[in-house]
Amino acid sequence: MKYEKPPLTYQAQIELLKSRGVIFADEAKAAYQLANVGYFRLIAYMFPFKENNGGKIVNEFRHGTTWKDIYDMYVFDRKLRLLVFDAIEKIEVAIRTQMVYILSLRYGSHWQDNKSIYKPKRTIRLSDGSKKEVDVYSDIQKHIREQLHNNQTELFIEKYRETYDDPVNPPSWMCVEVMYFNQLSRIYSNLEERRDRAEIARSFALPPDDFMSWLHTMNYVRNICAHHARLWNRDLKIVPCILRFSKTKNWISNPESVQRSKVYYFLCMINYMLQTVNVTSTFTFRLKELIKEFKPKLSAMGFPEKWEEEKIWQ
Repeated sequence: MKYEKPPLTYQAQIELLKSRGVIFADEAKAAYQLANVGYFRLIAYMFPFKENNGGKIVNEFRHGTTWKDIYDMYVFDRKLRLLVFDAIEKIEVAIRTQMVYILSLRYGSHWQDNKSIYKPKRTIRLSDGSKKEVDVYSDIQKHIREQLHNNQTELFIEKYRETYDDPVNPPSWMCVEVMYFNQLSRIYSNLEERRDRAEIARSFALPPDDFMSWLHTMNYVRNICAHHARLWNRDLKIVPCILRFSKTKNWISNPESVQRSKVYYFLCMINYMLQTVNVTSTFTFRLKELIKEFKPKLSAMGFPEKWEEEKIWQ
């Protein structure tokens, strides 16, 4: 089928929504918001307000749906992403710090260049049956070389190159600063010695396999936030493993009952790690205030009833 929908002016977009049941109190304001956000981006926030015909979403909106309802859902999601991204940033910095500290004391200042601490190059089979070569050591070395050659904004790199010529690469505490989050996750997952993974994970009160799984999910959600994609009612494609209990930190009383593919479990993960990373964090307070202000459908995010009574949210 050929795509034949014509582009519409902002006013025509408003008329289309009105014909489907959306109520506008201020069309000029709505046109301004459409001009700055875009109709297509807002489509995802319209679905919760559309009629459901036997399990099939139709174009007609539920009676009484206002443009403000739709736009407020977008604003809530935006603020939620900013809150989550801010928390991930704090956790990411702490992960960088612990990796550098632990591995430097064990293997020296340039551990990132020590091929023996990584799992050897290998070929893995993907879920679609294809094969992929995994060589984290070579990938990391390539990235460092590219940063040394191309990154002109980091003064510490330039200073190192002006002062030293052996080793070619700067020490780990410099190199790690120019790595992306997914590279930190790959380094951790591909450390040869389990004791290295265990000690890093212990810094965050987690078993190593749980920490590795949470890193993968955190990187995935971080990318969602960085690309301004919808988060609030998304089913996560990279599902974190379940932490069944914690001896040292507040956690969910019955984690088996929580949907790990929903945002609520991820928010619990973030709050759990912040108990180590930032004990004075206002994450809990800010999340509660955000929910109080916008009153989203919490069940769509995987929130259980009486979630605020959990110790992790008190």
